[in-house]
Amino acid sequence: MRNSIESVLTRGISILSKFLLLGYLAKILSLEDYGSFQLISYFIMISTTIFGLEYYNISNRNIVKAENKDEVYIDHLRFFYTLSPLIFIVQILVFLSLFPSELITISNILLILIIGILDYFSQEAYRYLMINKLYRKGNVQLIYKSGFFILLILLYEFFFSDIDFKVLLQILLLSYVLLFLVVYKVFSKHLFQFTFSHFKFLNYIELKKTLSVLTPFLLLIFFLKGIEFVDKFLIGKQVGLEKTGIYSFLFSMASVLGVFVISGFYIIYLPQLIANFKSDKNGFKKVFFKFSLLTIISSIVIAILIVLISPYVFEIIDKKIMLAHIDVLYLLLIGFVLHNTSLIPHVFLYVCHDEAKISLIMGLAFMVNLVLNLFMIPKLGIMGAGYSFVITYVVIVVFKTIRAIIKWRSVVV
Repeated sequence: MRNSIESVLTRGISILSKFLLLGYLAKILSLEDYGSFQLISYFIMISTTIFGLEYYNISNRNIVKAENKDEVYIDHLRFFYTLSPLIFIVQILVFLSLFPSELITISNILLILIIGILDYFSQEAYRYLMINKLYRKGNVQLIYKSGFFILLILLYEFFFSDIDFKVLLQILLLSYVLLFLVVYKVFSKHLFQFTFSHFKFLNYIELKKTLSVLTPFLLLIFFLKGIEFVDKFLIGKQVGLEKTGIYSFLFSMASVLGVFVISGFYIIYLPQLIANFKSDKNGFKKVFFKFSLLTIISSIVIAILIVLISPYVFEIIDKKIMLAHIDVLYLLLIGFVLHNTSLIPHVFLYVCHDEAKISLIMGLAFMVNLVLNLFMIPKLGIMGAGYSFVITYVVIVVFKTIRAIIKWRSVVV
C-alpha cells in the first residue's frame, strides 16, 4: 500500500505539472498552434506504441517468472533491432495519412521520429523499473519527463521571450534527449547494461514465434489507439485546428482520470495479480477487489474535482471560449470514468491470458467508435466526438464485464 501511495503522489505531481504546462501553453499559443502541438503529442504516443509493438505484454510476464532477467532485456532489444527498419517505414506512412496537410513537413517527420524512439526507450525503462519493484526510481523518472520540458520552456521564455509551434517542437526534442540520458544511466546502474554485442537479429523462427504471441496484443493496441486518437485527427481534418485545440485541451483535462488510475493503481497491482493468480486464488481475490474499489472511487472523486475547478482553469488561461464547450468536458469525464471501470474486467482477462476475447471486444468497440465519429463529427463537431467517446466505452464496459463474469466462474470460483 505504501508503494501505491508513493506512486499516486508522484504521479500526482507529474500530472499536475503536465496539466499546468498544458494550461500555460494554451494561454500563450493560439488555438491553432495549440491544436497542432497536441496532434504532434498524440502522434508521439502512437509512435511510441508502433516502436514497442506491445512487446511489454510478453516481458511483463517473463520478468515476474524469470530466474535470469538479463535474458529478458536482451531478447527485448533483439526484437526491436530486428524489426526497426520496417517500423520506421510504418511510422512515416502513418504520419502522412493522419495529419492535416499544413503539418506534413520533412522537419516535422524527422523531429517526431527521433522524439518517438527516445520516448519509447524511456517508457520501456519505466515499465521495467516498476515491474522490478523499483517504484521510487520509476516514479522519479516521471517527474524528470515533465520537469525537463517545463524547465527548458521557462529558460527559453526568460532569454528569448515568445515561443511558437516550431520552437516548441525543438524544445520538446531537447527535453527527451535529456530524459533519455538520465533513463539510460538509471537502467544501466540498477537493471542491466547493454553492449554492442547484444545488437543481434532474431532468426526467423524466433521472430515468427514472438509475433504469433504478440498478434492479439497488436490488434488490441490498434483498436485502443484508434479509439483514443481517431477523433482528434478527424476533427483536425474535418473541423479545423482551432476546434482541435479546444477538444484536445478538454480531453487532456479529462484524461487525468485515466493516467492517475493506470499509473497509481494498475501498474502497481498488476505484478501482484499475475503472481497470485496461479498460486494463491484467495490472495488474488483480495488484491483484485482492492484494485477495483480504488479505481472506481478515485475516478469519481477526480471527475468531480475537475468539474469544480474547470471554470477557474479556463479563466486563468484566458480561454473563456472553453466555457461554451463545457458540455464536451462533462461527456469526456463520463467517458473516462467508464474507461477506468473497464480496466477492472480488463486486468482480470489479461491475467487469465484471454487476449483474444479482449481484442475481439475492442475491435467491435473500435468499429463503433469510428462509425460514430465519421457520422457525428461533421454534424455535431466536437460534441459529436464526446458522444462517440461515451457510447464506445459503454460498449466496452458491458462486453468486458460479461466476458469477465463468464471467465471468473470457470477459473476462480
